[in-house]
Amino acid sequence: MAIVSDHPDHGLRIAIERPAVGGPPWRYKGAAYTKDTRYALEVEVFASEEVRVDAEASAPGDLAEKVRLIVRAALKQAKSEGISAPARKIVRWRTEK
Repeated sequence: MAIVSDHPDHGLRIAIERPAVGGPPWRYKGAAYTKDTRYALEVEVFASEEVRVDAEASAPGDLAEKVRLIVRAALKQAKSEGISAPARKIVRWRTEK
């Protein structure tokens, strides 16, 4: 089934993007989506693979950590494929555990 909305039926979806040039650190902007809400995000990825997430103040307390883990997984996947710089756009969905 095709995705027809940014908001997932359950879990968390992120969509972040960075400029084509620059970095490290690479600076992403975008959002995290829950079933009912969109939260603005800013994410920094450092050459050391450290990831820092700044979510808007109204976001749930654990949202930044969930986003950080999703971005780290995307970085590890890119590295395992021999890609040195992280993707310009990262779009991922994770279900609730």
